[in-house]
Amino acid sequence: MTHLDVISIGSAMRDIFILNKDLLCQNAKICHPFNPQNIGSKITVKKIHSDIGGGGTNSAATFSNMGFKTALLSQVADDTSGKEVLQTMKKFKVNTSLVNINKKQETGYSVIFINKSGDRTALIFRGASDFKKFKLGKIDLRADWFFITSLNANLVFLNKIFKIAQKNKIKIAWNPGTSELSLGHNKLKNLLKSTCVLLLNLKEAQELTKLKNDDIKSIFSKISILAPKAIVCITAGQNGAWIMDPGNYEQELLSKRSIAKKPNEKKSASSIIYYANILNKKVVNSTGAGDAFGAGFVSGLKLYKNDIKKSLQLAMLNSNSVVTKMGAKHGLLKKPPTKKMLTRIKIRIHQT
Repeated sequence: MTHLDVISIGSAMRDIFILNKDLLCQNAKICHPFNPQNIGSKITVKKIHSDIGGGGTNSAATFSNMGFKTALLSQVADDTSGKEVLQTMKKFKVNTSLVNINKKQETGYSVIFINKSGDRTALIFRGASDFKKFKLGKIDLRADWFFITSLNANLVFLNKIFKIAQKNKIKIAWNPGTSELSLGHNKLKNLLKSTCVLLLNLKEAQELTKLKNDDIKSIFSKISILAPKAIVCITAGQNGAWIMDPGNYEQELLSKRSIAKKPNEKKSASSIIYYANILNKKVVNSTGAGDAFGAGFVSGLKLYKNDIKKSLQLAMLNSNSVVTKMGAKHGLLKKPPTKKMLTRIKIRIHQT
């Protein structure tokens, strides 16, 4: 395989979206399948939306849209949905040679209920996309970045991917899922120490740090001990997103801009926290927003030569755009944003 910019590693499945407003129930004020009043009855659905989803495919689509040579490492079945996953990725010009075809299972499937605010509840059948027992064969993986989403706590696979990255000097962006985080610090510590970009939502960050409060500085402080080399990204839906730069990337950027340090000036030990709020847009569907943000941020690091501010702006634009349309890919930015578009996202910077 030729050298790639990014290999996106994660699930590939079919998503079925059902809006609450499209559910029709008789004699029930709350029209929801799990409302006790509706148990045993038939609920009419006015409209459903079907799309290809999964963290691996969603992230790969963004990287390809941003102009990068991208491959997907995932698993699907030899069925109709599996073939549609491959067709969708090819439409996005994503290399699918690393997608394994499992002939013993069905392609993963999810049914997602969406309320009027765009928030979701999902029923998930992982099928072939369940990485729990996935084994990586002898594959030549060469890329600038590995972008890893949830792999259902398959530590053997994760450790192998991280070792390949270390051997070939590949940077890792990691968005661990609940299954990985539930393993605890001790089992994840070596992986966290090798992570370049750590992507979490606020709930996941609280799970990792075991902090119940939402004090961002306290959470970042604890994560910086667990993942000392990582740029840490924490998203909070309608409340925006925070990025903590431990200093490595900021110093690298300054050096590339030929901004000389003063005589005897030491590298600052403090971290820098960036905050960006969302744009004032109506949320149609929040599915894929996290994938759009994470892949957008890493794309920004490559496009803007490690400029954290611009990378955060791109990430927010991409995630803000994807939630305006049904599905996890239709609203993605089609190409890198212009400088004028980036300035729509206002950034606040704090030094800790």
